[in-house]
Amino acid sequence: MDQVVNVAVNYPLYQTFKYIVPDKLGKASIGGRVLIQFGKKTVVGVVVKREKRVDNDKINYILKTIIGLIDDHPIISSEILKMCLWASDYYEYPVGQIIFSALPSQLKQGVPIEKIKIFEDQYKKSITDQLEIKLNDEQNYIFKKILQNRDYFSTSLIDGVTGSGKTEVYVKLAREVVKRKKQVLIIVPEINLTPQTISRFQMYIDKNIQSYHSGHTIKEKMTTWLDAKNKKLDIVIGTRSSIFLPFRCLGLIIIDEEHDSSLKQQEKFRYHARDLSIIRAKNLNIPVVIGSATPSFESLHNTLLKKSKKYNLTKRYYETDLPKITLVDLNKDLPVDGISKFLKDMITKNLDDKKQTLLYIGRRGFSHALTCLECRWISKCKICESFMTYHKNQKLLKCHHCGNCEKISINPGKCDKCNLVPVGFGTQRIEDKVKELFPEARVARIDSDAISTLKKLKEFINRTKNNEVDILIGTQMIVKGHDFPNVSLVGIIDIDSGLFNLDFRGLERTAQLIVQVAGRSGRKNEKGHVVIQTRTPEHPLLETLLSEGYMPFALKSLIDRKKANLPPYTHLRLVRMSASNKTIAFKFLEEMKCFFSAQKNIFFLGPAEAPISKKNNMYIYQLIVGSKNRIILKKITQEIRQYIVMKKPYNVKWSIDVDPIDLY
Repeated sequence: MDQVVNVAVNYPLYQTFKYIVPDKLGKASIGGRVLIQFGKKTVVGVVVKREKRVDNDKINYILKTIIGLIDDHPIISSEILKMCLWASDYYEYPVGQIIFSALPSQLKQGVPIEKIKIFEDQYKKSITDQLEIKLNDEQNYIFKKILQNRDYFSTSLIDGVTGSGKTEVYVKLAREVVKRKKQVLIIVPEINLTPQTISRFQMYIDKNIQSYHSGHTIKEKMTTWLDAKNKKLDIVIGTRSSIFLPFRCLGLIIIDEEHDSSLKQQEKFRYHARDLSIIRAKNLNIPVVIGSATPSFESLHNTLLKKSKKYNLTKRYYETDLPKITLVDLNKDLPVDGISKFLKDMITKNLDDKKQTLLYIGRRGFSHALTCLECRWISKCKICESFMTYHKNQKLLKCHHCGNCEKISINPGKCDKCNLVPVGFGTQRIEDKVKELFPEARVARIDSDAISTLKKLKEFINRTKNNEVDILIGTQMIVKGHDFPNVSLVGIIDIDSGLFNLDFRGLERTAQLIVQVAGRSGRKNEKGHVVIQTRTPEHPLLETLLSEGYMPFALKSLIDRKKANLPPYTHLRLVRMSASNKTIAFKFLEEMKCFFSAQKNIFFLGPAEAPISKKNNMYIYQLIVGSKNRIILKKITQEIRQYIVMKKPYNVKWSIDVDPIDLY
């Protein structure tokens, strides 16, 4: 008798579709690809379920027949399918699009696996003698405790100060798992962290280790995907998308820098790699380890609820003290092009001592904007509600939100000839000033403008480690997990923008940033020094952070979050609507809010303009839906999604962000 299967397609549809598999085609595998007629098109689908044979006269429509089977065996395992189905249900996203997002592009197109060309023997094992991993007492205790649960699901949070040797614990755990013929997945927040992490692992483990991220070519991704499936790979170090790799026998998942917002996808399928990792580990009954020097409030909350076990690393690996932190009041020590006299003197002393300096500034480009002193014109994006950043070297104005670029006009305002001056500071402006102040120093800038490829990043890191750079200037690229052993002075040019952020997570992120940046100094040889420039030295966050540390600050902030009914004590959904007409999106959200306002145990905030209210000529409004009860909120979210699909105007775009990490 013919089979009936449920097929998922790569379309924004919240259902699967029943098809008949004729006996002549053979048996369709769950997780295998098929060719189907969908509307007027022939498309690729993935079988997610088998159904009992039902006569057509018992249903209201005639089932279509599958055109052909692409795969003899499943290309998506049952455990990955289970994770995708969970993600579709939780994140309110079409299951077909989630499943296809887990596949390399060639498989999405329906190319048979046997016809795909891949790289042969692309993995090079370490040619150096493998180093022995030496753990201190704290590290060894954590290693043994986690290893005890290697055959069971468990979640462990390693809270270690910067430079405490979390990576050494990861390496030893991975080595033990690999010895048992199992595979290890390590997820890092940024592409630029993969080369350094791989080299660290290769020092200790002589096995096949590969990276996986968006910087790879289609062929490289396909090769890694197949090698993970065929167990040619022992360890994969990748970004958030690597959670979908089809490991044959995964034995351990590690999420490094788990607090980092880059682990959350911010477009289309808005999943969090940390949360999906926990779900996948639970499905496989294996341990998952998350680590950070500044754990997210969500992860800390889970340890308080006993959902995960917290382990502390309180000492630096090389037994150096934590850096000294000095606040510079910019109201008294007036900066010149971003550099205060105190910071200048510290850099001078550092150069005299033949030591490296790192300067952090949170914005690339030359300045935040350009303005005319006469007519008060300011460089605003014409298609967004944001300022255009001045890039002096390229003589361009760039919008960092939508990518719009404009040449600088001689007379952009109302003057006969505008007197244009830069407003604020970017990496390029700080670089110019540093080169002016220290002409003999070797200065290097690291941001997405200067470092566009992994090759350039590797060159920069090697130059820095070989003491070929005296002063490093960069954005967050420079502080995320990188180890610069010779940096003894760190300067944070301006922290004030983070202290007065509109987002309720603003202070949490600022505290994490300060700790992470500060941790780049004094890594190996001696105690480092951190200089923080601010116009609000009396700010409570700075006082608590400097006097007590990150953890007391986090615990106090959690109490405040609980009083204010904010995450992690309350669960949120962010409904975004955008339209070319300014009133359409707002009115629709208002109507939707009124429709659901009678629901109990639910609260609404808004609708209101998004913090950046216009992008790409689309006006954006948002509505926050919250509840202390996750089950109730989930039910309401489903109803809201169905309401939007049924009633939204044709020209309105929308999204639902489950557990949003920012409100932008």
